[in-house]
Amino acid sequence: MQIAIFGAAGYSGVELLKLLEGHPTLRIAAAASDANAGKPISAMTGLSHRGDPVFMTTAAVREVRCEAALLAVPPEAAQELVPALHAKGVRVVDLSNAYRARPAEAHYGITSLGSIDAARTASLIANPGCYATCAITAAAPLVGLVEGSIAISAGSGVTGAGRKADEALSLGEMYGEVRAYRVLKHQHVPEIVAALGGQRIVLTTHLLPIARGIFMTLTASLAKPEPGLLQRFRDRYAGDPTVVVQPTAEDVTLRRVVGTAQCHVGVATEERTVVVTAALDNLMKGAASQAVENLNLMLGLPRMAGLEHVARHA
Repeated sequence: MQIAIFGAAGYSGVELLKLLEGHPTLRIAAAASDANAGKPISAMTGLSHRGDPVFMTTAAVREVRCEAALLAVPPEAAQELVPALHAKGVRVVDLSNAYRARPAEAHYGITSLGSIDAARTASLIANPGCYATCAITAAAPLVGLVEGSIAISAGSGVTGAGRKADEALSLGEMYGEVRAYRVLKHQHVPEIVAALGGQRIVLTTHLLPIARGIFMTLTASLAKPEPGLLQRFRDRYAGDPTVVVQPTAEDVTLRRVVGTAQCHVGVATEERTVVVTAALDNLMKGAASQAVENLNLMLGLPRMAGLEHVARHA
């Protein structure tokens, strides 16, 4: 089956190219990048792609015949592309936030929460954000057990901001630096609250002096002591190849998840206090590998097709 990728030269787009190049069933029909049109894809990915293809313009890729498309573009571009692709019968997985809050138009594809049947019949899947994927995975087993809000403190590597020239994200500015951003107004909060059935959260995000990865700590008060909470997490994610429940909260580390398709979580409780740690690669489980999971489901393939080799930590 032929797949088109839009925004293919961005950080998430390059990860999509790498994942699809090794996919057993899907093939890259065309890759759009207006800024890199005419340049070989291999120069960006470091891989030897079939036929040595080049990046094409967005307009040219819109005319390419394909079964589905992956959109790693800003939301404004996604809102223009989706209707045009649907008019040609092309199914879409959108990695932007254009359709995440529009359930009547798109299936919200948080794969670890199930709803696989809905993904298989969807013509448009809104791929969750990186912070949202980490927070929802870590908090879902707590829903119905906590009193009040869940406080979330999280840090992300600078690739979360995308590939753009920004002095504030340069090595000289970020080396040895940590700072909070979008305090009490982060765009992922409504997405997380909706996925958790209205559970209140307070999300504080930080920019870390690293390239990629998200590390997150959730703190909440339980309505009553829950001595079996670790088992509750294990039961919730039993059989999910993308979620690893670690023995303790201290066993969750960035090094174990960067470059993989996994989210790791760990839990600790003391009386009515619960602390959950979680980590994932913002470009993989937080973007590209989850998009491939959703694409696989949409096209009737096994969820982890093409991802088995990145399911374990490096």
